[in-house]
Amino acid sequence: MKMRFLALMALVILSVACKKGGSEIDPETGEPSGGSGKIPSELVGKWSYGIFSPTNFWDYNGKYSGNAYEQALVFEFHPNGTYEEYIINSTTSYNCRTEAYTFFKGTVKVNEANRTFTITPTSGNYRGFYSCAPKSNINRDARKDELKQETMNYQVESGKVAIKLSDAENPQGVRLKAVTW
Repeated sequence: MKMRFLALMALVILSVACKKGGSEIDPETGEPSGGSGKIPSELVGKWSYGIFSPTNFWDYNGKYSGNAYEQALVFEFHPNGTYEEYIINSTTSYNCRTEAYTFFKGTVKVNEANRTFTITPTSGNYRGFYSCAPKSNINRDARKDELKQETMNYQVESGKVAIKLSDAENPQGVRLKAVTW
């Protein structure tokens, strides 16, 4: 069981860290090239995909330790053509808490005719917390080679209640609900 969990966490972290594509940077300005400056109003807002375990953990002293498992992906698209992306994975097993947080922000260019958008991160951060192995904790900025451009297909549901994102690696896609927080 523990080996399956570790393999799953490694796969999740690897899939987050290994985005395909390359970042295109304007050599004169040092900023990402190709930003449209504005995105369609139907995409503006916060979109969230997430799951969590209904199982909760308390430590031996009766203190709440968190859900057994959580995973979430959140995009926030701003009207000016910028975005923020949050990826959260956490688990509690054998009274040990493991958490991984990834954050990127940058520009987004939308191709409305093709129903695609391209995100170009300009900065990011990785944090990892391991309650049973605190020497392994990390909190570092993303390196330039980790800021990868990525193109996704999108489909906005009627009433702007959710969007479906997909790409070549995941053609079935994932549904993100409109959220406010």
